[in-house]
Amino acid sequence: MAQTYFGSTLRAGSGTLTDTVDGGFVVMSQTTTVTTVAAGTATSATITLPASSQIVNIFIDVVQDEVVGGGTATTLPVTVGTAAAGTQYVSSTDVFAGGRAAITFTTAQLLAMSDIGTNTSVVITADPNGTISTTQAIIRLTVVYAQKV
Repeated sequence: MAQTYFGSTLRAGSGTLTDTVDGGFVVMSQTTTVTTVAAGTATSATITLPASSQIVNIFIDVVQDEVVGGGTATTLPVTVGTAAAGTQYVSSTDVFAGGRAAITFTTAQLLAMSDIGTNTSVVITADPNGTISTTQAIIRLTVVYAQKV
């Protein structure tokens, strides 16, 4: 599937758009995956959002369930922040059961999501509490955002 690149913010609306007549913004998304490792150590994946964007929503989907086998893992916490193991956007959420994570945002996280300022890394970290010896989990992070001027 091809991707489309916009060199600047895409504005939509009718009539003449000015600083006082807001035509709105386009909602976009970026996605990445993180895969657990047999040793059970933390792994991360990163996307970069453009400056002044507002994060509208975050989805965390387990697209391949882990099979612990002879391993020791019983939880698979994930976090989303501006660096590995960061929680600026999503606090530790256990995705061991698979499917789509039910995320609850704090007030501080919603404030952080409201305007990210400069170009910002968004990092998902998966950190199982033990080893996973048979099949590794694949976890997809999707960040939905509006790029503002």
